[in-house]
Amino acid sequence: MLSAAKHLAPNTWPNIRAVETRKLAGNSMVRAALYMVALSALLILLPASAQAAEIVIVKSSAAVPYAQAEEAIKAELAPHHHTIRSALAKDVSDKGIDASIGGADMVIAVGTPAAAWLQKHLPEKTKLVYCMVSNPEAAGLVQGRQATGVTTDIPPAAQLKLIADALPRARLIGVLHRSDTPDGPRQLKALKEALPEGWKLEAICVNEQPSVAAAIDLLMARNIDVIWTTPDQSIYDTPTVRVLLLAALRSRIPVWGFSQAFVRAGALIGGSVEPAAQGAQAGQIAQRQLTKPDPSARVESPARIETTVNLIVAGQLGIEVPESVIGRAGQVFRSEK
Repeated sequence: MLSAAKHLAPNTWPNIRAVETRKLAGNSMVRAALYMVALSALLILLPASAQAAEIVIVKSSAAVPYAQAEEAIKAELAPHHHTIRSALAKDVSDKGIDASIGGADMVIAVGTPAAAWLQKHLPEKTKLVYCMVSNPEAAGLVQGRQATGVTTDIPPAAQLKLIADALPRARLIGVLHRSDTPDGPRQLKALKEALPEGWKLEAICVNEQPSVAAAIDLLMARNIDVIWTTPDQSIYDTPTVRVLLLAALRSRIPVWGFSQAFVRAGALIGGSVEPAAQGAQAGQIAQRQLTKPDPSARVESPARIETTVNLIVAGQLGIEVPESVIGRAGQVFRSEK
């Protein structure tokens, strides 16, 4: 149109240009309006849970493992731009839920004490995720209000797989257990169900013996291939661990340890979970529950298990641990040369 205006009288050009400018401006305003309408529609369609949330991480204490899990949670959730605060369980208990948690959308509990307390006291509307928790059922996390998280308990099948890899000839596994505690029968049943084909279980009931030492002596006399231990505090305190490891060394029987410290103390091999891995998994669970809540989700097993091998003990027992096991171990204790 402006090119055609060249043939018109000069005094008509300003009016033509004004009309054209108003049309261009109008088109820009229309495009901007359409863009805003489309953006608004998109925001309406997005679920509210996909937006940034307010999250409070509650640690059972200031212990280093809990702090490591906390940092991993924050790192996992950082890309989603949530508002994250931290608190200790004692402070939350002293100040009260309203003052400490406020209107948070989610609370992530680190450690069994914090998770068990929050399960009882947290408002139903506040989502609860947990990590660094042993035996979520005993902690009350699989009943009542919906809570989701990752346990430190390694499935028996995964433990037995590591034992079979390290000790290919093992077929008879020995275990100390208690029949007078809720955990004892449950753990024994789970172990029996996870036994590989051809394996047998020799179980000694501690509470039916005069003492734990007597139960250990009885177990050593059963010609077993390996001893399996579990973090049952009603059996395994520090003195019991020492007695067991010494007796096993004398009888030349390898021990599966339930922690890295246990393996360092004298067990041949063990599996454990790292706090950072627990925190990262809890962060992933938290984001899933915010984005697409799953009311049926309760407990996840550890996604990552760190193997520990004690080659010093292997040498004392005359056992050659396969290189495939050593190669994938996160921690290997060797003799100093």
